[in-house]
Amino acid sequence: MLLIENSVDPFTSLTLALSRNTLSNTDKHIAICRAVKAVVSNANRVSLWKFNPQRTGLNCLILQDNNEIIIPDGVNLSSDDFPDYFDAILQNQWVIASDARTHPDTQCFNELYFKPNNIHSLLDFVFQDYFKAVGVICCEATGEAVQWSNQDIAGLKRIAGITSMFFKE
Repeated sequence: MLLIENSVDPFTSLTLALSRNTLSNTDKHIAICRAVKAVVSNANRVSLWKFNPQRTGLNCLILQDNNEIIIPDGVNLSSDDFPDYFDAILQNQWVIASDARTHPDTQCFNELYFKPNNIHSLLDFVFQDYFKAVGVICCEATGEAVQWSNQDIAGLKRIAGITSMFFKE
């Protein structure tokens, strides 16, 4: 398992981790989640999703729920089921929904995902390969809605940029 150095900031630790050719993809995914948790403190859940080649579906690669790492099997989202979210994330490269249950781009997840998982806020950024969306880093706040700060948004954007430099599957 990968450990992030406490004496180095999360961005540098992530860059070092992702640049290591000897780490497995799973360990790199864990490093991304841990960096996000260190930077976006209100995120109870952090997940990493990969687009299919047509960018009409997302597959969950890893979920960190508080401190528990979960490698889900067959958790997928389809643009047919969630067109508002897919349109927004692909057009803007991010979705910032402090009140995710009423946000026009994310309220589509209410019944199937937000309510069963007690999710109230969502902050997502796309990571890319050669300027094409490859996946999404997702932050979720459970229990109650949180107002994502400019620092949260800038930090996640920076992590998405670092991920874009190294993500290869």
